[in-house]
Amino acid sequence: MRNVKFVGNAAAQVTLFYLLWFTSCGLFILNIVTTLPAMRAIAIAFGADQWTLPAVHRFSLLGLAVAAVVFFFWSETGYRRASKVSLGRFLRAFAWVTGCQLAVIVIAILIPRMVL
Repeated sequence: MRNVKFVGNAAAQVTLFYLLWFTSCGLFILNIVTTLPAMRAIAIAFGADQWTLPAVHRFSLLGLAVAAVVFFFWSETGYRRASKVSLGRFLRAFAWVTGCQLAVIVIAILIPRMVL
């Protein structure tokens, strides 16, 4: 984290950066947990039977795991770039990512209630 301008102390910079990054990663894990039942509900709505539901679950989990790895690297890179500019840009990037994650969680919770 060389050339980070938003905090004077290097230990505080790293602590704040990784604290917010781990928060984003944890929210993405929560996204996976809430999205799997939503995908199951959508599959049931499209007529999936007892034989296709396990396949839908496994492939959804596989796809979400790949998305998680991509998200972890993408968010770390985006946060690192934003943190090199200023504290405001870094917090704005964190707020956008967190807002999108919370929107996905809300939608994933609502889908099974609307579909089934």
